Parts: sequence; C-alpha cells; structure tokens
Amino acid sequence: MAASKYDFPIEQGTSFKISLIYKDSEGNPINLTGWCARLIWKTNTNITQIFSSDNIDYSVYKFIIDDINGKLTLMIPSSTTNSFLFNNAKYDLELQSPDDLYAGGGKYSTRLLYGTVTIMKRFSQSNNALDCNNE
Repeated sequence: MAASKYDFPIEQGTSFKISLIYKDSEGNPINLTGWCARLIWKTNTNITQIFSSDNIDYSVYKFIIDDINGKLTLMIPSSTTNSFLFNNAKYDLELQSPDDLYAGGGKYSTRLLYGTVTIMKRFSQSNNALDCNNE
C-alpha cells in the first residue's frame, strides 16, 4: 500500500503529540510487536532530524509503539519545540518489521506517511520554560 500524505503544524514552544494506528485493509490494528519506527525530516534550513522509537533520551522526545494495538505516538516537549527555528520540514514516517523481506533481503520496511511539518512561530519567545507552582 502506498504511503499517505499528511501535513501538520507544530506550535513553537508548546508540547506536541501525534498518534496514529496502523491498520490493515479491513480496519484492524496491525500487531507491531518487535517493529521499530522512525520519523525523519529535512528542514527548509537543510537540517535533518531523526525521531526513532529506539530513542531512550526522553528529554528531547519520546516515540513509543503500543505493539498489540498498532499505535504509534510521538511526543515532543515544549523545551524541544521552542528550539525549532525553521519554518517547515518535509518528513517521512517509516516502520521496520523484525522479519526479513526474504532470506538475505534485509528487514521489511514500509513508509506510512509523508508530508510537510509547519512550525507555527511564537509572537514572543522565551528561553525559560513555563514553570507553574501549583501549591
């Protein structure tokens, strides 16, 4: 199946979360046990950034796979989006199976989505994160 085009905005300096469920042609979630995911983009300033489900440094982003439910969730904290100085980026979202395509052919890989990420710039930018004390 061909990848779908999906464009989305990210508001600079705010927390960002995007989720999707990978389904088969009958609308059933695909079991993603053992799979890995990667969202890679190239900005209009020619910077390439990779967000991988293998990441363990959650201070920059968290990309998780809910295996049995076929759900992918990418979360980017406000401290990271605040540093996005580009205007837009072209991206691809890919999945890789733990199984080989065929013996010697490498892992089965597929592109799910592609499109443009647009950064919605802040009118005022602060290097300090919002820190509310709820006492």
